[in-house]
Amino acid sequence: MADKKFTVTRRIVQNTVTRYNYYYHAKLKLEGVLRGINRQRQDNYNVFLPFYPYTVAKLNLDVNELDSVIEKASVTVQIHDPRGRWIDDAYLLIGKAYYYKGDWENASNTFKYINATFAPKKKSEYNTVVGRSEDSRMSVSTREKEKLWTDHFRHKSARNEAFLWQARVYLEQKHDDEAQSLLNLLEGDPYFPKRLHGQLAELQAYRFYKQGRYPETIAPLREAIAKGNSGRDQEARMNFILGQLYASQGKPDSAMDAFRDVIALKPDATIDFNARVQIAKCNTRINGGSLEESIAALQSMLRKERFIPFRDGIYYNMAALCANEQPERAVEYLQKALRVESNNSLQKTLSYKGIADIYYAKKDYQSAQRYYDSTAAVMGPDFEDAALVTTRKDVLGEVAAKIALIRQEDSLQRIAAMSPALRDSLLSQQVAAIRTARAAAAKNKEKEKNGGTSISAPAFNGSNYGTGAGIPVADAGGDWYFYNTSLKSTGFTEFRRRWGNRPLADNWRRSQGSAGFTTGNKAAAAENAEGAPPADVTAAINELPTDSINTSLLASNLPVTPEKLAESRGKQMDAWFDLGKLYHDKLDNPRDAIASYDSLLTLYPDHPKKAEILYSLYVWHDKMGNAQAAARYKQMVLSQFAGTAYANILQFGLPKDENKEKRSAVSALYDSAYLAYTAGRYDTVLTLKRLADSTYGYTSLQARWDLLEAMTVIKTGGEQQGKEAIASVIAKYPGDGPILEQAKAIQAVLENREALTARLNQLQITRDSGTAALVDENISIRYPWQTPQPNIGVDSAAIKRTADSIAAVTAAANTPPPPPPPPVTPYRLGDEKAAIPHFVVMYFERVNTTLLEEAVNRFSQYNGEKHAADKLQTASFALTPTEMMVIIRVFPDEGKALTYYDEVRSSAASTIVPRIRPSEYKFFIISRDNFILLNNTKDVTGYRKFFDNNYYTE
Repeated sequence: MADKKFTVTRRIVQNTVTRYNYYYHAKLKLEGVLRGINRQRQDNYNVFLPFYPYTVAKLNLDVNELDSVIEKASVTVQIHDPRGRWIDDAYLLIGKAYYYKGDWENASNTFKYINATFAPKKKSEYNTVVGRSEDSRMSVSTREKEKLWTDHFRHKSARNEAFLWQARVYLEQKHDDEAQSLLNLLEGDPYFPKRLHGQLAELQAYRFYKQGRYPETIAPLREAIAKGNSGRDQEARMNFILGQLYASQGKPDSAMDAFRDVIALKPDATIDFNARVQIAKCNTRINGGSLEESIAALQSMLRKERFIPFRDGIYYNMAALCANEQPERAVEYLQKALRVESNNSLQKTLSYKGIADIYYAKKDYQSAQRYYDSTAAVMGPDFEDAALVTTRKDVLGEVAAKIALIRQEDSLQRIAAMSPALRDSLLSQQVAAIRTARAAAAKNKEKEKNGGTSISAPAFNGSNYGTGAGIPVADAGGDWYFYNTSLKSTGFTEFRRRWGNRPLADNWRRSQGSAGFTTGNKAAAAENAEGAPPADVTAAINELPTDSINTSLLASNLPVTPEKLAESRGKQMDAWFDLGKLYHDKLDNPRDAIASYDSLLTLYPDHPKKAEILYSLYVWHDKMGNAQAAARYKQMVLSQFAGTAYANILQFGLPKDENKEKRSAVSALYDSAYLAYTAGRYDTVLTLKRLADSTYGYTSLQARWDLLEAMTVIKTGGEQQGKEAIASVIAKYPGDGPILEQAKAIQAVLENREALTARLNQLQITRDSGTAALVDENISIRYPWQTPQPNIGVDSAAIKRTADSIAAVTAAANTPPPPPPPPVTPYRLGDEKAAIPHFVVMYFERVNTTLLEEAVNRFSQYNGEKHAADKLQTASFALTPTEMMVIIRVFPDEGKALTYYDEVRSSAASTIVPRIRPSEYKFFIISRDNFILLNNTKDVTGYRKFFDNNYYTE
């Protein structure tokens, strides 16, 4: 089609048909798809607005509709003359459709194609370079004529707009450097058209805003508002964002001017209303502004008819103004907001969360958890604080239960500490109070049946123990078990009225045995009243008939005996400990976590987990920047709990990057060293120990490594060296129970070796004529240092059996190791579908140490350049004194190990280790389990045969 002569007639026909028959309808379809975006979203005007009324990644637009736009625009390109004026616009439309689909790759390719294909051409039809130098300034844009009065009607090239859309794609892809380079280039381009300067400034502002660089956003945003032509709605949004930015920078006067500009644009009612609310908020921050004036301004809006749809939002913002100074008043406003009939689910979410946040700040966690639960029930999936709400909803109930348990046990302990007469008097008063309350509840129930109002009586709870006048009982006001007694009792009474007495069970509404719940509960309660006291007295009392409640039942759970008192205090200690963990780990509240552990140490200074508590206090104080307190707790850990894991971390540092993979690698290396120890290859043990120290540093298996090294020194060194080595382990790890126990047992043998030898020389063996057995299995031996003058008689056979074992252990320390077992090949293939870690091995029979070190260094360099993402580790390994290996690890599975094997086998001689002759080494791969077996058998030949028979390589 491009071969035909492009006459004036053909030009007019092609341009007209292309524009109005195809491009126009495709453009209308795309605009129709995008028109519904604003109706899909509810913006939260109390935080920074999104720069655009949509987030491309979450648009969830109809893909079929966008594909239809792409199809229509593609047909435009395919069936019309490519020299037409609207072809580049059709391509731009295709790129926009890909952009809104979130198909960044195709969008970027389309915009790049427009840039290259529709670049300016010379008369000779030779394409100019994309960038050119004009007056010492770089220019990449297509120059447009902008001086004629007819410019408004003249067709403009889409190439310059394609640059801006390309920058948008970069920003969505988070390629910030590319976006910045392109935008800065266009900003300095002398021929970039003025009609697009507003859009260019808008994208600069969007770039800063998206990156959270709010102060830098203000200048380009003001320019975008002044020069842009993005429409009234987007201009109003940008003015609102500008006001928010000024407010965040402490410039309320400028912020109010921006919000007034929003109102002047006469936008939709929602943003107009929120701009007026923000003006009222800013008024409290300027000199002379007051809280009451701002609230009065919002109250005046309540009386205006046009703001009736936003009454819930007005109450919410009134609460926001006074939440810090008058939280009770704020809760009242938020309750009014919730009572307003509205379809605005976002505002309802904010109101519920506002009440929850106030209760959370007041540490009323029971009420906070209830309102966070309501927030979670109504919030949408895109709610900004959804993760915070979900976490607090799940955790605060547990926190409240821990606090309630602490208070409960504290009250029970105080009551138990009273004199018997005073305690009985208190319990008698409590029984009378429960019966009176139940009588009132019965009357209320009758009033409900007759249509009258009722006053719910509280059910029994532990805090009602201490309501007698003049009796010093903690939490007598009812805050001991539930935070709000009236709410708890009201809900409990209403629940029983509707559903009867239900047991505490999952999915009770769907239980098959629901018809018999009430009868069963009463029977169980009656049984408890007659027999042993129930474990949960509070729950049982609420289920018992009134005449079954007595002082003995109330006193059944009081910690009046030492055993019960210890159990009660144990519950408190565990609750305090768990509470600190909940505050820090799940609520990210180190301040309350510190307060919990400080209280725990004050009440229970000898807590069995004191080392962990002190270490946690050190970490939390250090996190909050309390250097002096952190140093104090650090010193306490080092001085009081030296040798524990916490002290070792403080002394040697936290094991760096000890993830699952690293721990597995260290564990495999330790297993190899232990197998070498059992086989008597003590040089290999020390070599592996040095390898572990140099490669991994301090790890969680350090205590085991040190003990194994000490045992090796005992086998290979002198007696004094062995004693010093094991004493060093005992001194270094006094808090590690299992290691300390083994080390002390070995030390005991070493210290009493002479006594053992002398004692063994005195042994006499006798045979029991009545049986063929040489030993009596029921006889145990006592060491000479435990019984200086043992009675040797009928137990001599048993002593002989145990002594023989000790003699064998002692002889093993002084005799050379047995010869290695004959080579075997117990190697196994793992499941091909399982992710079994593998190593790639470069094996040498004899090699110079210098060349071996060079191989390690060269492979480390090669892996860093070619396989940085794989995080491979390279180290040397001595299989025997003459057989050495270079091990590259860890590959997650066999396939990746084989790929790497094929790669380095072909390039090692020419690229990686050119100084080492290929005849001096062999490559193979090996699984971690087979490597441990190979280290034990030393049968490289057998494994090489196994490898050749079972692994397929290129």
